[in-house]
Amino acid sequence: MLGLVAVEIALMLTISSEGVKSRFEIAYATYLGGSGWDEAREVIPYPDGSVLIGAQSCSPDMPMVEGAFQPCYAGDDPNLGHPGVYGGDCYLARISPDGSELIAATYFGGSKQERNVYGMELDRDGNVVITSMTHSPDLPVTEGAFQARHGGGPGTIFVAKLSGDLKELLWCTYLGGSGDESPRGGLALDEEDNVYIFGTTASPDFPTTDGAYQRRLNGPRDAFVAKLKADGSELIWCTLFGGSSEDYMLGGRLDREGNVYFVGHTTSPDLPITPGCAQPRHGGKHDAYAVKLSPDGGQVLYATYLGGSGNEFPEHRPALLPDGSLLIPGVTASPDFPVTPGAYQRELRGKNDAFLTKLSADGSRFLFSTLLGGSGTEVCLMPTVSPSGTIFIVGTTSSPDLPVTPDAFQPRFGGGESDGWIAELSPDGSRLLFCSYLGGSGRDMIRSIAFGLGGEIYLVGYTFSEDFPVTDGALQTRYGGGGDAFVVKLVPRGR
Repeated sequence: MLGLVAVEIALMLTISSEGVKSRFEIAYATYLGGSGWDEAREVIPYPDGSVLIGAQSCSPDMPMVEGAFQPCYAGDDPNLGHPGVYGGDCYLARISPDGSELIAATYFGGSKQERNVYGMELDRDGNVVITSMTHSPDLPVTEGAFQARHGGGPGTIFVAKLSGDLKELLWCTYLGGSGDESPRGGLALDEEDNVYIFGTTASPDFPTTDGAYQRRLNGPRDAFVAKLKADGSELIWCTLFGGSSEDYMLGGRLDREGNVYFVGHTTSPDLPITPGCAQPRHGGKHDAYAVKLSPDGGQVLYATYLGGSGNEFPEHRPALLPDGSLLIPGVTASPDFPVTPGAYQRELRGKNDAFLTKLSADGSRFLFSTLLGGSGTEVCLMPTVSPSGTIFIVGTTSSPDLPVTPDAFQPRFGGGESDGWIAELSPDGSRLLFCSYLGGSGRDMIRSIAFGLGGEIYLVGYTFSEDFPVTDGALQTRYGGGGDAFVVKLVPRGR
């Protein structure tokens, strides 16, 4: 039966339901996983066409190379990790340009559990900087690190830098207090390779600094931004941001002047919203929010809510455009979500739909705000601007009637609980230019997208589909079990 489904998906990947060839071809698609559960979250293409993957692994048998910094899985039972959350080790891998070989790989973790690679960047020398949340008290923290010991709470953040070949640890530090932390907002590097960490904390003793905008928790959980020195030895500045209730960080960016942008979701009706912002009042349950901070972390330049009377959750992660405007992705259940005139979709079509909102550079208005979805549920992540200026988004959908375009490489829902999906919108959010499913008969999600120098598109995520459309000659053509990461490379048709 699975063989027949795989054949059908292969046919869908060739020609759409209207007989129109897709704009994109799958250059390669590979599983990346072992016998446990594995998920890719971060992706960075190299100029030579190879690609770096940041992931979480609960598998003791992930693909590995000789000389890896940490060749073996170090964690214990994944179910004993962060409360209520499946944990494992972080996992990094570099895959060859044709998707057939593993160039470099390593686990990274201690004797307990780590979450996913929540942020990953390359410094000026090609070294790899990562961050995640850890339950392990015995990570390989290096001499001179800012914080040598685990904070003691359910989860503490770590930040580490490894050599580009993933064979050497250059530095590693904890970052956290006695409560619970998560760096789900990711990280960014400035021109001097200082590291900005975007996250959430419930620690009353989280290490903030003099002159910071907010030094103490205003509620049970606040967002934070921390700037670490490039060698991990010093906290340059750190500020909290929040109201009287629960505030979470979901993504951050940095501009060339050092201004800091971040988004999250909140149940606080009293966030320190700035005058003249796009939405000055809390809309309902969980609202999204967006903030711009000064380069020293001491001043909020703008802060706005984004949401209706239901729940909004921004997702991994916003895009900062050259003009200072911000693209915010997420999911909404609000029938009164603030869409704009001329938006591609202005009404909910399912219980939850994806949203994409473009916030002006001064935070004063929504330049466009649109929904996108079918009769099921969609989540939208990682808005990424193409070389031509169009906006790509990825995510997951349970809708069998997603508005796929005639040139989709997979025009029909693969089956199961959900499929991954990829869409392209016009720069003003008024037109859907491309939309396609990606998935098999199980549960699938695209977590991240990145463009290569030649216009190729790299997609990573997770799949529970034994018939995910992998290609011949790929690094791993068989499902490992328990949920695998995947890597897909798309190229323009006929290139």
